[in-house]
Amino acid sequence: MNAPAPIADHWLDRIAVHPRRAILLLSLALLLCGNWLLPLTDRDEARFGEASREMLQRGDYVVPWFNGHWRFDKPVLIYWCQAASYRVLGENAFAARLPSVLFTTGIALLLVTWGRKTTGNNKAALIAGAMFVAGLHVALIGRVATADMAMVFFFTLSAWTGWELTRPEQTRRALWWWMFYVSLALGFLAKGPEAWLPLIGLILGRALRKESFRLPLFETLVGVVVTVGLVCLWGVPALLQTGGAYLHVGLGEHVLNRSVNVNDSHGLAGTIGFVATLPLYFVTFFASYFPWSTRVPSALRRWWPNRERDDLGWYLLMLSALVFAVFSLVRTKLPHYTMPAFPLLTLWFARQIAGDHDLGAWFGQRLAAMSAFILALTLIGFPFARGQILTEHLWDAVSPHVQPNTKVGCFGFTEASLVWKFRAVVTNQLVLGDDLASAKKFLTNAPPLIIVVPTPLVTMLPDTNGLRIEVHGLDMVRFKNKDLTAIIRP
Repeated sequence: MNAPAPIADHWLDRIAVHPRRAILLLSLALLLCGNWLLPLTDRDEARFGEASREMLQRGDYVVPWFNGHWRFDKPVLIYWCQAASYRVLGENAFAARLPSVLFTTGIALLLVTWGRKTTGNNKAALIAGAMFVAGLHVALIGRVATADMAMVFFFTLSAWTGWELTRPEQTRRALWWWMFYVSLALGFLAKGPEAWLPLIGLILGRALRKESFRLPLFETLVGVVVTVGLVCLWGVPALLQTGGAYLHVGLGEHVLNRSVNVNDSHGLAGTIGFVATLPLYFVTFFASYFPWSTRVPSALRRWWPNRERDDLGWYLLMLSALVFAVFSLVRTKLPHYTMPAFPLLTLWFARQIAGDHDLGAWFGQRLAAMSAFILALTLIGFPFARGQILTEHLWDAVSPHVQPNTKVGCFGFTEASLVWKFRAVVTNQLVLGDDLASAKKFLTNAPPLIIVVPTPLVTMLPDTNGLRIEVHGLDMVRFKNKDLTAIIRP
């Protein structure tokens, strides 16, 4: 006879009766909480948020713009999502972050559904979804107004539908075929070609475990054509509208250049730096996946002798390893680049520990601690952080003087949050620059105008007899305090 479940497991069994409902409530509670308390931060959040606002203002739903200039950093899907959110909730930080929250919640629900389908174990499905949303890195980046979680959602959907498509016993191949190749296309539209790694994973699965993966060549080639065709429905108009610049800059600079060079000091230059950072993600994983990561090594050791008999577990780890390997070879490195692997690792891990005798206590204590940490961070930490941010202090001080026709120039401090703040009122684009000559030229404009410069530069500007407002606060990009002066000529 099996030993009775410990009392600590009973709560888990009760919740696991309705795992989707439990994960939906948990994810929305943790990820929506406090999102209205923290403004969009530099640099990425403010850039995405502003570009989506300008999409609505221009009525151009093909090419994103930021401050009156094309923005090629990412494909178009996240801008569509944020613009739709603005339509419903208005142009604010909460609305800008809502699509990421919904995509993150969607990933957790995919894990629950995939887990239940493949294991028949509600408990494994439940803890997979809960561990994903309550992991440290996902809890932070899962609410951020960028394209990452949209791509991870479609990456996870591709991984699942690709698995179902290649089952030798699969009888509903047409359904899974369409879901797989459409999700590949949407993943590309979210962030780019990294969303196609699940296809490479299926090819590797076919090559390494031929009897376990059915992947007919002609069917696959037709699917690739469908995926590329769907991407082209947006890509061709975007290329025509920009004279090919979207391809040259979007893929050339923001994908290929990041792969072979270090951008924005995110990595170490030179051959020695490249070799030194190769194991980076295997180290950062233990922090990013906290508090679950401490038990992963023992689960791996326990699973390893059975790897030949567990096709799904092998597939999840193989595709995760592919993500880690690819981004370890990319020269530009940021911790969230390996995020597409996290849902797959979580499902694998949940399957390994679902039957552990101490699961209820081990999992429950960590889930409660992480939930308390996230709520404290958002409800207490976010308001505190807002009170330190430089652009918030500036906006609070100058906003009473801003009119729709005010000309705004920022020199020596040109972060995207300034554009997000001022363009909530002004109808023209901001003038951004770093040289003193441009600042002096801007002052020759007829009022109303506002010029923003680092306080030490004020003495180098001609006297305008305008109102001067000085503010002090934290530069979020450089993470150091800075003084700004706004000169206002009404």
